[in-house]
Amino acid sequence: MQWSKALVTAALACAIPMVVPTAAAQTRGVTKDEILLGSHIDLSGPIAELGRAGVNSARMAEEEINAKGGINGRKLRILFEDSGYDPKKAVLVTQKLIEKDGIFAMIMATGNAPAEATYPMLMKAGVPNLLAWAGSPMFTQPFERTSFAFFPTNGDTMAPAVKAFIDQGKKRFCFIYQDDGFGADVKEGVERALKSANLSIIEETGYKRGTTDFSAQVARVQRGNCDMLLLGTVPAPAAGIVQEVRRRNWNIPILASANTYDESTLKLGKEAMEGVFAAVVIPNPDPTHSPPAVQEWLKKYQAKYNQPGSLYGAYAYAIVYLAAEGLRRAGPNLTVDTLVKGMESIKDYKTIFGGPTIRFTDKDHMGMRGALLYKVDGGRWVPVGGELPPL
Repeated sequence: MQWSKALVTAALACAIPMVVPTAAAQTRGVTKDEILLGSHIDLSGPIAELGRAGVNSARMAEEEINAKGGINGRKLRILFEDSGYDPKKAVLVTQKLIEKDGIFAMIMATGNAPAEATYPMLMKAGVPNLLAWAGSPMFTQPFERTSFAFFPTNGDTMAPAVKAFIDQGKKRFCFIYQDDGFGADVKEGVERALKSANLSIIEETGYKRGTTDFSAQVARVQRGNCDMLLLGTVPAPAAGIVQEVRRRNWNIPILASANTYDESTLKLGKEAMEGVFAAVVIPNPDPTHSPPAVQEWLKKYQAKYNQPGSLYGAYAYAIVYLAAEGLRRAGPNLTVDTLVKGMESIKDYKTIFGGPTIRFTDKDHMGMRGALLYKVDGGRWVPVGGELPPL
């Protein structure tokens, strides 16, 4: 009997190491019941209003997906952390999401500068970067197999819009931009368009995130005697700059980058925004003019959160559903490798909100290309012409 017990003890001791590889082989952030994603988003900084709309819409999408059975039998769960639109804080919360929470993938990392700061951490840790809420070229250039972009780069969106005005006869362009990676990306698109016509920026100036007084920036570019003002901005600064332009009675056409195209910009800038153009990726949800599916989404959002749905909410909703499609296509054996294959199998995908067709390949992880041109008319954004081809 004693010998038998010894044999059992030895057998158990030998069996213990055999369990470890099985546990280690389990995909991080994936259990038999759940897929855990993480996101850093601005909930307390300069674009907190947009961030809150994003979280609301992402939660709504998450609940809808889970109510229909989840993804291959697993529930989807997204952890949101506040970055304050600050790269340093974004790094800290990303470290928490990777090391403490053990997320499977990052989704909807928000803002160019914060998302760029955390991107190397994701690549080093082997955590996929899914559909950042930012248009940085870093996420697709150079190619990384575990990084998938939702938006065109800010430059890719701005370039065709600037080219459209060059074709209309504009030649002297001034430029005000946010002084960070986001602004630099918009500037790249501006310069690309101008270079195609042998033009260059006449006068330019930047501003730091958090700036609220734009009198110095507007005064500087006004000296350039330009025939068009370009903005590489987010909603609050865009509204402030436009109001300062109007205060000076400077009658100049204004084209803003895609990040400005939102209802919050109209609320902040009020009547000063009339006539302002914006490069656009996805049309603003409109309770009167949008397709039935979008109108239904607006009704559900209003009923759930007692406030109207916005474009930034639409972005987040579309991003979660696109990620869910890639996760579904990855199959029940979810790993980073199967996720990559699942995302790369997506072709000719359209969000319910419209915008350019989304497709991925094994050599190209840029989801969208091209742009639309919109203008503020009668206090709302309205389309101007058709889709602008990529430049």
